Amino acid sequence: MLKRILFVGLTAALGALGTAGTGHAEPARGVVVIVPGQYLGALPYQPLAAALRADGYEPVVLDLKGFDIAADADAIDGAVAAAAAANPGLPVTLTGFSIGALSSRYYLRELGGAGAVARYVGIGAPQYGSPGACGQPAAPEACPGTPFMEQLNAGDDTPGATTYYSIRSEREWSDGRLDGGQCRLTPFPTLGNGGVDHSLEPVLPAVLDQLRSALAGGCAGEYADEPDGAITAESTLFPSGVPFG
Repeated sequence: MLKRILFVGLTAALGALGTAGTGHAEPARGVVVIVPGQYLGALPYQPLAAALRADGYEPVVLDLKGFDIAADADAIDGAVAAAAAANPGLPVTLTGFSIGALSSRYYLRELGGAGAVARYVGIGAPQYGSPGACGQPAAPEACPGTPFMEQLNAGDDTPGATTYYSIRSEREWSDGRLDGGQCRLTPFPTLGNGGVDHSLEPVLPAVLDQLRSALAGGCAGEYADEPDGAITAESTLFPSGVPFG
């Protein structure tokens, strides 16, 4: 999940997403800070940002590589503060893809970000860790069971007044669950391979549709409020029952 993202069919997907949502622009609906997954930085998220801008939101795409979760959380802290200062009175939504969802949640939990962010949306988020991180040079702390992941998931996963959302495909390798209150949007149909779906998520129209639903404040799925400690890393992996399928 956290391996180098290979955007199979990227051109076609970018075209589909880039044309979605035009004609619905409304001013000052809110700020959406987008945190990338690993390696590719901001470029793959520009069509998503363009669609949100057409919807009347102010998107901010961070150019992060996902190599160090805590360091990226510091960058998120500064970016959210700057976006809020530039757009006073607008709600801030923090949207993180893959490992970007972990650095975003580290910011919410450990750096006090829950007081500044109205909504948090994890897309393809390995919230309790991913086997793909184990032994790799980039962000190995995301391996399940590391001290970092144990700290990140100790106590309440969903602190503060922030509302928490999860978006994933049917065959995502991790189910993205958090304890406490969380809207788990209905997993969208798979293209046939969880790894390919994961890589394509930032440019899939289905993800944009579900992100729009979250931004509207609804829960087009299941709202769950599991008690603290009810989730284990093992229970979140391979929700379709197909390892690496």
